[in-house]
Amino acid sequence: MNRAEQNPVGTHPTDSLAADSRERAVKALLRHPPLRRLWGAELIGGIGDALALLVLTALTVQAAGAESMFGEGYRGTAIAVAAVFAVRILATLLFGAVLLGPLTQLTGAKGPLDKRWTMIVADVLRVGLLLVAPLWIDWTPDRALTWLLVTAFVGGAAERLWTVAKDGAAPALLPAPPAEGAAVRALPDHYEALRRLSLRTAYLAVPAAAAALLAITLVSNLLGSGIEWFHLHQVALGSYLAAGLFAASITVLYFLELPDSDSRRPRSPLEGLRRPRSLEGDLVRGRTGAIPVLVLTGAAVAGAVAAATAIAVLQARDLGGGPVTYALLVLAFTGGPGLGIRLAPKVLPVLSRRRLLALATAVAGLALLAVGLIGDTATSLGVALLAGIAAGVAAATGHTLLDQETEAARQARVTAHLHAVVRLVIALAAIAAPLLAAVIGRHRVESGDFVFDHDGSAFAYLLIGALLLPVAALALAKTDDRQGVPLRRDLRDALRRGAEPDVAPSATGYFIAVEGGDGAGKSTQVEALAEWIRGKGHDVVVTREPGATSIGQRLRSILLDVSSAGISHRAEALLYAADRAEHVDSVIRPALERGAVVITDRYIDSSVAYQGAGRDLSPTEIARISRWATDGLVPHLTVLLDISPEVARERFTEAPDRLESEPAEFHERVRSGFLTLAAADPARYLIVDAAQDPEDVATVVRHRLDQLLPLSETEVRAQEEARRRAEEEARRRAEEEAARKAEEERQERERQEQIARLRAEEEERRRHEIEEAKRLEAEREAEYARRRAEEAARIAAEERQRREAEEAAYRAEQERLRRLAEEQARLRAEAEEKRLEKQRRAEEALLRAERERDAAADSEATRELPATGPDAEETLRVPAVPDPDVTRPLPQVPDPDGEETRVIPQVPSPGELPEDRVPESYFRPSGGARQRPTWAEETPLDDLPSLADELLGRDEDERRY
Repeated sequence: MNRAEQNPVGTHPTDSLAADSRERAVKALLRHPPLRRLWGAELIGGIGDALALLVLTALTVQAAGAESMFGEGYRGTAIAVAAVFAVRILATLLFGAVLLGPLTQLTGAKGPLDKRWTMIVADVLRVGLLLVAPLWIDWTPDRALTWLLVTAFVGGAAERLWTVAKDGAAPALLPAPPAEGAAVRALPDHYEALRRLSLRTAYLAVPAAAAALLAITLVSNLLGSGIEWFHLHQVALGSYLAAGLFAASITVLYFLELPDSDSRRPRSPLEGLRRPRSLEGDLVRGRTGAIPVLVLTGAAVAGAVAAATAIAVLQARDLGGGPVTYALLVLAFTGGPGLGIRLAPKVLPVLSRRRLLALATAVAGLALLAVGLIGDTATSLGVALLAGIAAGVAAATGHTLLDQETEAARQARVTAHLHAVVRLVIALAAIAAPLLAAVIGRHRVESGDFVFDHDGSAFAYLLIGALLLPVAALALAKTDDRQGVPLRRDLRDALRRGAEPDVAPSATGYFIAVEGGDGAGKSTQVEALAEWIRGKGHDVVVTREPGATSIGQRLRSILLDVSSAGISHRAEALLYAADRAEHVDSVIRPALERGAVVITDRYIDSSVAYQGAGRDLSPTEIARISRWATDGLVPHLTVLLDISPEVARERFTEAPDRLESEPAEFHERVRSGFLTLAAADPARYLIVDAAQDPEDVATVVRHRLDQLLPLSETEVRAQEEARRRAEEEARRRAEEEAARKAEEERQERERQEQIARLRAEEEERRRHEIEEAKRLEAEREAEYARRRAEEAARIAAEERQRREAEEAAYRAEQERLRRLAEEQARLRAEAEEKRLEKQRRAEEALLRAERERDAAADSEATRELPATGPDAEETLRVPAVPDPDVTRPLPQVPDPDGEETRVIPQVPSPGELPEDRVPESYFRPSGGARQRPTWAEETPLDDLPSLADELLGRDEDERRY
């Protein structure tokens, strides 16, 4: 996009800056589909996470009555609420800061965890936790509180893991920058816009979750009128709704493609907690030294809102309400600040922003005091909403003042410091507020007819509101830019602001106002700026206030002459207004109407700053008079050269005029007045640190004007000429390209024809080759068939001869075996006959020997015995008893055929026995007897026959044959 494509000059400055504003940068990210889908998953998951925390807090209050882990009664319940926030913050700190490095490596491009699946698994885990959470009270009433605390911790860890994976994946989805030279505007910082989008999403999730809890609790109450379980578990549907939101996030993530590439390191929630320092090592305190006070005020307001939200569940119980009252209080305390942030620019626009900061902080504190004092539910909700809106106004105003106090190069670091401090204070306040309510407990205060009977939450609200009041007083004392002017008068003037003319820049030309204190270098920058713009071909009109007209010259001599020191402040303001009216009618408007660029040294803002902030007049009245004098004409851009009065005074080279002679306190108020005006309309102002070198200041101004300044007629003509030359060049290139393409087409046709001809020749050659190959193959196959037939015939003849030879050999062998069998049968028969004959002869010899032995025994002498009777002289002869120890010899049988050699049957040769036909490895070991293994000991049993030896015979018996 070039400057010719910018909006017309007559549009509002805010529209002119929209493309480069932070709001437009955030919206531009959401127009990118992948990033929009990821943001949708983040928003849905964020609402589910906030709703889960609210539901767990309500369930903890319900479970604390049954389990006395932290004590009995109200104090135990309050400590249990503090424990829920403590374990959640512990999980966030552990997995979001302490283990951030390892988690980042695990989900990085080279890590083992995929970012998309990591987020899906984290959501699945939270779905399971929330589906079970309401049931712990029924399942384990005595340990329900413990399981709810575990659920809060695991849910917080899953949320941090999800966020780490998302922060690693989101930068890869950012839109690619345009091609070099495609835009003259400065490209927005997509990373900063992405960070702002994440912050807004996280903040929006809390009031959205409160609204969801309110709606689902009303539905649960409706169901509870008929179903007892829903009456006893009023927030159960809220838990299931949170689980459904996580399931919807899973659905979005499942269909989202995340590129696997390295990205920026995710930031820790506490990153930036240390106060930023300058290059010289000094702490950054801001242009007026107000940064520490602004950070303190913003953190105090955020902590007050967090503390009020943390004890809302206890306050709802104190008011006699249930989950509905709890949801309404959370919605008021968290949704109110969002409404206040939106309304902050419109709240008392003419009042000093610094005073508005202190005023909004005080109103928030008073409202929290009222919440603690009021016992009516409806009134408490209204006052809580007022406290939230006031806190939002204070937060938005403080952030604007912080940007105003900080140079552009340091704004990111200062903002990160503010956010880190706010996160820390919110965490501490969320834990400390329930503990404070537990320590205070229930009290009853009576004073006459006044009775104050509340639990510790009411006293905690009183204490929180009371602590905000000294913070508001400190902010007003340290940052007030209208010291000496009563706040009551400024507030009355802001409230009584009447109808004023419409304020708008000129529809033609371009109007630039250069503002700043004396000694800021306005004249130098005006001349440098005019010369630079003239170089672009613009008609430039350089003017100043006062003294740009003849009447203005006389008024200038009156206003700046030191002899006019006694002039009243109102007369001074009216003289400046008179000069401005003449200046606009005679110089500025005519120049703008003819399309010139008007650069004025001072304009309305100088009167508001000098006569309003510097003097004791109302800036509202001064601004109204000036707007009436100029008929609502405002510059398209106001360049504010900011510089401290001490540095500016060192630049004076001439005798100071009446205004330059004012004391330093006057010029300090003037400086604060300028900054207040810039803070009220940041889109129309460019604040530049005038303490820099003039060339650096001019560079900053030129950079902004490059984005806003319309093209001059010379630039338009040059652009048209460049466009015409570009078109002619494009046409010439198109013609050359067409001729080149025609020539390439002709050459391509010729090449294709040549290719076709060569292809045809190649096809013909291949056809001949194929035919010749087929012929040769047929001949080869025929020759092969002939040789194969001859070989088959030869093999058949050889086979026939072999069979005939085998048959002849077989017949001869059979004949030999037959003769051998007959011979063996004859020999066996003869041997049998001889054996039988020898057996017969042996038996006969044995019989003869037995008879001879018996005869010899009978002839043995008998032994005499003494007589036992009267005839003792007669002896008795008995046979002798042979000695049993003497072996009886057998008679030798004579061999009648001793001289004849016995014929033994022939032993078959090896291989002819049946057992030799079986391989050795089947039934008997190879190589003889089995060898005893080396590991086996030799025993007496080794020589005993085995069962196999008994059944099959020993190896020695086998080896005999």
